[in-house]
Amino acid sequence: MVFFRRSTTHKTPKADEILRAKDFLRILAQSVCLLGFVWFALLLPYAWLWLFCSGDVAVDRAVASQTEDACVLFGSGVSQDFVDYKLRLYAQKKPTIVALGSSRVMQFRESSFTKPFCNMGGVAGNLPVLRSTIDAMLAIHKPEAIILGLDFWWFMPAWNKDPFALEPPTSGSYTYSLSNLKKFWQWVFEGKLSVGEFFAPFLGVAGHGFFADRFGIMAQTTNDGFAQDGSWYYTAETTGQKKPFDYQFRDTLTQVVHGMKAFYHVPKGIQAPNPAHLDALAELLCRLHARGIRVYVVIPPVAESVYKAMREREEKYPHCFGLANALRARGIAVLDCTNPRTLGSNDCEFVDGFHGGEITYLRILRSLCDQWSTLLSYVHLDALHTRIASWKGHVYAHDDRVTDLWEVDFNDFGCKKRSQLR
Repeated sequence: MVFFRRSTTHKTPKADEILRAKDFLRILAQSVCLLGFVWFALLLPYAWLWLFCSGDVAVDRAVASQTEDACVLFGSGVSQDFVDYKLRLYAQKKPTIVALGSSRVMQFRESSFTKPFCNMGGVAGNLPVLRSTIDAMLAIHKPEAIILGLDFWWFMPAWNKDPFALEPPTSGSYTYSLSNLKKFWQWVFEGKLSVGEFFAPFLGVAGHGFFADRFGIMAQTTNDGFAQDGSWYYTAETTGQKKPFDYQFRDTLTQVVHGMKAFYHVPKGIQAPNPAHLDALAELLCRLHARGIRVYVVIPPVAESVYKAMREREEKYPHCFGLANALRARGIAVLDCTNPRTLGSNDCEFVDGFHGGEITYLRILRSLCDQWSTLLSYVHLDALHTRIASWKGHVYAHDDRVTDLWEVDFNDFGCKKRSQLR
């Protein structure tokens, strides 16, 4: 009997598919390895070089330059956690008077003061972080006076459940971490960098590369950033270089209507402002007073149109409209500027729905001096009055050292700006 055997060299269709699959996987693995090599050998080093040259994480270099020069800006794109930068600036300046709070106090400027000043705005988003930041500051240097800005949403458990919790200041935001290196290529893929900006490390200042007195992508490209006193310039939006995120305050007004984020609606039956949060602030102020530090407490304003929208829903905002009286009931003197009309300000002087500009904060400082005469020894009152009169209806007083662009009616409110007269 003859048996016929199938040749072992003959491949079935199924075997061919397996071989093709293996070849595909091999090529895929090689491609992944190649991409990984390119990423780590070329792309990440260039991201490191770019971040180094742009100054995006160069906090030490920025602070050193700000100490030497009158107009150096630090506007990083890799992190909006400002604590590292602000504490180093504070340590360098050792100020006599400080503005402290969230981003809503970042428009107080050194030019308004007669004594060394530092703006520590942007370092406190709730009461526990405020406490830890103050502890970190006092471990470095004790100022004579603090202008303390309070946000009404701090006084609700929905924002922060435990006002006595220990939350140490954040650190390590400005480093050459993998996440920060990846952000550079994210900006490239999103089209946020021009060809010139991409190759800026090789162009130098003379070749319109990076500027020696600007640190960080925001400062380099639009002159947005912190000045040498720690105050912030919203240059890109106010000069029309980019459309405002909160155009005509629509985003903020949406939050007010729907009770979102900082404009949370208080449910019926909930006590507001929350007593525990009031106690936490009172305890903190007692500690500062015991150290011999004068504290001037202010509730910053929201924009006029936002204030009106909140008043129409007044029952949903007892933690806002009842905050000043609740503080006074605990013996805490406070200047309530929630309504910008009490200052003579309006929507034309606001960057967005709850961030007033430099002129609004000059008005706040004048009102603080009216309430507390002891503050007068720290303030250039005549210069303050002159700047308010000269720049009424503007977000900021023009400074050629920051930008040669002039403020425009960036929210299309029909505001009259000096740029229209040029």
